[in-house]
Amino acid sequence: MANDKQIKIGQLKNSRRDFIKKSALGLSAFALPTMPVFAGPFTYDENGHLIPEDKKLSKAWIKSLYERGVPDIFTSNNNELKYIGMPVGGIGCGQLYMGGDGKLWLWHIFRTRYNRNPDSELLIRMEQGGHYAYPDKMFDREDRPVIQGAAIKVEQNGKIIIKKISKEGFSDISFRGEYPISKITYKANDLPVEVQLEAFSPFIPGELDKSSNPATILSYKVKNTSSKKVKVNLAGWLENAVCPYTKETSLGNRKATLVKRDNRTTLFYEAEGQAQLSKQDGYGSMSWSLYNTKKTQTAFNVDTKGGMSHIFSALEEKNKNTSYASSLDKVQTNALGKCFKLKPGEEKEVTFVLGWYFPHLNNQPNHKRDLMGVSDIKNLKLHYSTRFTSADDVANYICSNFEELAGGTRLWNKTYYNSTLPYWLLDRSFISINAMATATLQRFSNGRVWGWEGVECCPGTCQHVWQYAQGMARIFPEAERNLREQTDLASGIGFIDNTGEYAYRAENGRHVAHDGHCGTIMRMYREHKLSNNDAFLRTNYAKIKKSVQFIIDEDKDKDGLLEGKQTNTLDAAWYGPMGWISSLYLGALAAGKQMALEMNDTAFASICDGLLEKGRENIVKEVFNGEYFIHKPDYENHPRAINSNDGCHIDQVLGQSFALQLGLPDRVVPQKETKSALASIWKYNFAPDAFAYQKAHKAIKGPRIYAAQGEAATVMCTWPKGGAEKAVPGMEKREENPDHWSGPGIYFDEAMNGFEYQVAVHMIWEGLLEKGLATAKVIHDRYNAVKRNPFNEIECSDHYSRSMASYGVLLAVCGFDFHGPAGYIKFNPQITPENFTAPFTAAEGWGTFIQKRNAGKQTNSINVNYGKLVLSKIEIYSDSTLQKAVSLQLNGENIPVENTGTENQYLLSFKKQAIKARDNLKIVIG
Repeated sequence: MANDKQIKIGQLKNSRRDFIKKSALGLSAFALPTMPVFAGPFTYDENGHLIPEDKKLSKAWIKSLYERGVPDIFTSNNNELKYIGMPVGGIGCGQLYMGGDGKLWLWHIFRTRYNRNPDSELLIRMEQGGHYAYPDKMFDREDRPVIQGAAIKVEQNGKIIIKKISKEGFSDISFRGEYPISKITYKANDLPVEVQLEAFSPFIPGELDKSSNPATILSYKVKNTSSKKVKVNLAGWLENAVCPYTKETSLGNRKATLVKRDNRTTLFYEAEGQAQLSKQDGYGSMSWSLYNTKKTQTAFNVDTKGGMSHIFSALEEKNKNTSYASSLDKVQTNALGKCFKLKPGEEKEVTFVLGWYFPHLNNQPNHKRDLMGVSDIKNLKLHYSTRFTSADDVANYICSNFEELAGGTRLWNKTYYNSTLPYWLLDRSFISINAMATATLQRFSNGRVWGWEGVECCPGTCQHVWQYAQGMARIFPEAERNLREQTDLASGIGFIDNTGEYAYRAENGRHVAHDGHCGTIMRMYREHKLSNNDAFLRTNYAKIKKSVQFIIDEDKDKDGLLEGKQTNTLDAAWYGPMGWISSLYLGALAAGKQMALEMNDTAFASICDGLLEKGRENIVKEVFNGEYFIHKPDYENHPRAINSNDGCHIDQVLGQSFALQLGLPDRVVPQKETKSALASIWKYNFAPDAFAYQKAHKAIKGPRIYAAQGEAATVMCTWPKGGAEKAVPGMEKREENPDHWSGPGIYFDEAMNGFEYQVAVHMIWEGLLEKGLATAKVIHDRYNAVKRNPFNEIECSDHYSRSMASYGVLLAVCGFDFHGPAGYIKFNPQITPENFTAPFTAAEGWGTFIQKRNAGKQTNSINVNYGKLVLSKIEIYSDSTLQKAVSLQLNGENIPVENTGTENQYLLSFKKQAIKARDNLKIVIG
């Protein structure tokens, strides 16, 4: 989250004050006389807890949690396309959206920073999460629209129909978003063809470079739906927007050059002129290509405002020019086209490729908040500059490797959705990883991966935000290992050598945040497990061990709990023992123990184990109130510190949540008390109308809006037994003066996606399946296309990295674990285990897991679709406590196997096998 200096309301200009007052304090935009019905009706007692214990979930809604259902398809008929913006650029290559009607927008590819004024209303709105409450304001971020589009001309029986492929030309448009692929269908009663668009940037799990291209593929399929042949001309155009922010004609010209190769026809855009031109934001190049088509049409400087017929007329003139230049104050738009014929029922595909090359960081430190603060920032560019020299080079790479790149992307899409799991769960688990293809994440030319918390908000790849994220580590393990090695473990950047501390914001925050420190130790173990050997752990073990020793030293009385200053993601230092950060400390001890054992450091493993054992006992004894884990503030020494005291906090057993996702064999917090705590979070924090709770709760003033009127959510902290008035000293002054800084206490009444996901994941792992699914599903419901962009999960700014915790929902329902160096994989399906299919990813490949149960027999299949999977151990479960005969086959050949499982667990050991793409490993039980 933003640090104190960034969001102190008293320091802000009027624009920020006005926005906060309007959107969060007065809540005037959402006046609410009574609590609306989520699945009620509910009774509402302002003197009571304000959140009903009985959620009264409708049977139909509960049923939808488990059912496969149907894909979310947003349509123009239901007014669902307005807010859609799916990222369709490469990882770390800027930010570009595909709109609901197929138009590209939010062209944040020209420079890496957009909000130069730290007091601008736009930046304020982003940092306060205002795009959730006011989604229309999202369009303000389009500071430089680029002219781009496509149109179709159809001739049949002497009749010509021309339509722009957008909402201007088609009234019947449907959008299906399966990140990374946008799938759009266009229909019209007067048109004898149907058009389908697939738009994406190459995205192949495990292949970071192949997924980090400054390019967008737009593939249009045109199908003849009539009984007679048709002639089709498909046109696509793009503005030359190089140096988009200047009109100074003395600096030079924009130039478009036609490039023809065997696999592409390309319009290459650049700017030529004075030396000063190269210093302009957006200096670089663009490319607009038709892939793998020899007979193409080209038109320079087309008139897109004069109607689509002008574009086709220009294309059909057979212009022999090979280049075109125009002054910087002129708009230059050029087009490519392709003619073809279709028989009845026939379909053909025309693919355009957009490329760009703007690798300069454009950081311009006009203000201290503009600084990324990265070491050697002045000498860095974006990483794609190490692979390409121009946008023409980008076009050449994409078109030369098209089958591999597009084929791999489509194979992953097919693999991911070839599942028995609910569509909503698959969608929501994966959508948040699109943050990697937005301005949230940067990948620098020195190889370093770096991130804001959300788009341009809060620098330094903040540990205690990014630690919640699970998606990036599972889909691109190389990227997370990079964060560990080039940031957290890098001396002078994230690692403080003399103490073993992790600097929680690297160069931007050179001190420890205790929650992030503990979580990062746990992530070290995860990155080890998601490797194909032990090189990561062996190379970095000395520093990892020192970081574990640091947090042990913070436990002054060695009782397994932390009691002193504990800096955390809620932007404050808390004092005194609590379930939240002590559970993370115990998780760090459990991870430290496992890493020590794998490095044969039994002495250190014993130290960790001893403290872990004490802590498991003391966390219950000291801070469990019989229902849930509380915080015992140190009022004597820190009477004015923020605290949750007797409150029910969403992260109270976070350490155990992370431990289960990492497959740690040791319990961090005893199961009985953990499940009680999770049930309490459901009981006291899951609000059928979280907005109504915010409005009615008098003790906390000024929460941001992440759940609007009538929307369900899990609130960060509630006080069912009282104590809210003690949580934020000074909060009472805020009613008198809204600009009084009450600190991050405003967070308590908020509902934030990343926190909600982690508790949903934890509930599923602990057997509270329905509660966990419901906790996640309401987030999906809140991001309905009628209300806001389904593909932008907002916390403190857009595309917030913490939301990548959502991938943990998929891991939990699959009961998945993997240990690459040990050659181990585990599945334990929690939904329809009798008929289960789901995707999985591993260190070097990915594929599909299938489980079928029928008439006392169980068959499991592991199919590798890409890369390879090296295994020597598999853990699965049957529906019977009686052990049965088991056999193992690889591509039909029997493999000797030993089972050491107990009851319904099957722990299978066998000689190491390298399972390659298109191989099948089958287990038969019974």
